[in-house]
Amino acid sequence: MSTHPAPPAGPARRAALVAAPFAVGALATSIAFLLLRDSFPDKVATHFTLGGAADGYSSPITTLGQYALLFVIEAVGTMAAGFSSRSALTTVKSLAVFASGLSAATAYALIAAMRAVSDSDGHDTQLPLYQLPVAIAVGAAASAVVWLVSRRRA
Repeated sequence: MSTHPAPPAGPARRAALVAAPFAVGALATSIAFLLLRDSFPDKVATHFTLGGAADGYSSPITTLGQYALLFVIEAVGTMAAGFSSRSALTTVKSLAVFASGLSAATAYALIAAMRAVSDSDGHDTQLPLYQLPVAIAVGAAASAVVWLVSRRRA
């Protein structure tokens, strides 16, 4: 076991480590979309009120594009925040932990929304309110796992 600290990761490695969780989240969401697409109505609910009622709709293919774009925006935002800060809080490890939690929570919330759409008749889509705290818990669990794994490797 070496007592020398690991050299700082280069920009390409940092970007890959931050983008990887978002790519995995987008892949999981895309697979769920493909599995559920036959049960979708012509217009898929893509936005919900705080009460859980659907108030925004798109075609299924547009919905998939919006979901992918959401992961891209999150990845770019996380990378921009990480690269623009010189703080110790934005180490590659902390960025990977944050990215894992955010992408897991997002993927869960999007899959839950797709499931709600597939269970509805297309007009009365309702996303149960408990889904938001569950998405946060899934994100926190994913972050904890990545943090624990990264500690063991250090």
